[in-house]
Amino acid sequence: MNDTLDRWIQRVTLAALLALTAALLTVGVLLYAPRTPPPQDILTGTHR
Repeated sequence: MNDTLDRWIQRVTLAALLALTAALLTVGVLLYAPRTPPPQDILTGTHR
């Protein structure tokens, strides 16, 4: 293959891997981030 096509394939592969990494990090943060309980109602002292 010629050098131009090789460079294009490398760039596309790198962009795809970066997008996959970002997606996996986002899913990981959403799944494993600590969840805060709903705010407490000031008047009744219960959770909403």
